[in-house]
Amino acid sequence: MSDTTQVTFLIGKAEKGDPQAQLTLAGLYENGYGVARDMGLAAHWFLQAARQGSVQAQARLGSKLLHGTGVDCDPEQGLYWLRMAAAANDPDAIAEMGWSFQNGSGVARDQRKAFQCYKRAAELGHQSSSYNLGYMYANGIGTGQDYQTALKWYLLAAEQGSVRAQLNLGLMYARGVGVPASDIEAVEWFRKAAEKGYAKAQHNLGRMYAQGHGVPLSPGEAVRWYRMAAEQGYARAQYDLGVCCLEGNGIEQNVTESMNWLLKAAFRDYPRARYQIGRMYAEGLGVEEDDREAVNWFQEAADQGYIRAQYRLGRHYQKGRGVPRDSGMACKWFQKAAEQGYRGAQYRLGSAYAAGDGVKRDDVRAYAWLYAAALGGGVRELKARNRLREKLTAAQLIEGERLGQMFAREYGGLDVDD
Repeated sequence: MSDTTQVTFLIGKAEKGDPQAQLTLAGLYENGYGVARDMGLAAHWFLQAARQGSVQAQARLGSKLLHGTGVDCDPEQGLYWLRMAAAANDPDAIAEMGWSFQNGSGVARDQRKAFQCYKRAAELGHQSSSYNLGYMYANGIGTGQDYQTALKWYLLAAEQGSVRAQLNLGLMYARGVGVPASDIEAVEWFRKAAEKGYAKAQHNLGRMYAQGHGVPLSPGEAVRWYRMAAEQGYARAQYDLGVCCLEGNGIEQNVTESMNWLLKAAFRDYPRARYQIGRMYAEGLGVEEDDREAVNWFQEAADQGYIRAQYRLGRHYQKGRGVPRDSGMACKWFQKAAEQGYRGAQYRLGSAYAAGDGVKRDDVRAYAWLYAAALGGGVRELKARNRLREKLTAAQLIEGERLGQMFAREYGGLDVDD
């Protein structure tokens, strides 16, 4: 029977009220099999079959209305059909209801109800619900945090072929979360998802080769996996591949290719890529040194909260490189990085308070920031703190150490190269 004959036969049966023919016809129009793709006709036949009690059609129609796929978005009507299918234990419908509660679509947002829906669907063998359940247990969303139970559901979803579950299992083993840390196990799970083309897993597998964790150190193999993920538009892989091209690590050095990949990542709002491009211009790494261009890139990354960029932008304002010298602006950016725990910025900010450069002089606050910075054991920071210590009164020293301890608790210490 030709495709045209088969479609004509199905239309005849569907128009006579056969719900299975209506459901099949809806699927053909939805996917363009044997007919021109027509989402309107697909929705029409899903509706006809749903009205006659087809649970599968009710679930499909409800999902389309909930998400506005091929039809006008109507969460209320979508939930009406999903509830009907869910009452018949259709796992797809139950999972969609979980999504609705999770995102507040058509109902009040309720993570607990979302969790209950996913649990019910997962127990019926629904793959993505098994993954969602694992994720919710792992992160304490809608239920108490329980890594062991998260592992159980991730394993089930992974065995059902979920690449997201395979990736998260790899991450749990790599970090030793809920399981004994094992780079070998991590690599195996990353590889399972990577070989199915999952970009995030390909990137993680590349990182394992780059670091020699769970596999022999192989920069070339790292580049191979980075490239697979980068070509799918995964920004982190584009960044790592760009850095490899810049440094000639695992691949022949190629500044043009490096900039190409870094720009792709930057245009996907990846701040590390924007920072790296700024660094290339600031230091003349494969491009002509251009402080103004560097500042533009540092500014974009700093606005996204990236601490290296915030610190470098502060230094450019402090030195007047690419921008007019402005100690106040320098301190503004040092403060942002310092409050994220960047010891270099804490040192610069403490020094600014001690000198009254860009901020009002305040020896107590200066000592407090230098105290927090010096906890990293840096010689420069220790010397600056000790020099200032000799100038403080006993009362100032007590207050400075109290404030410094508070800064250390609230703004942890992060040792990053200047």
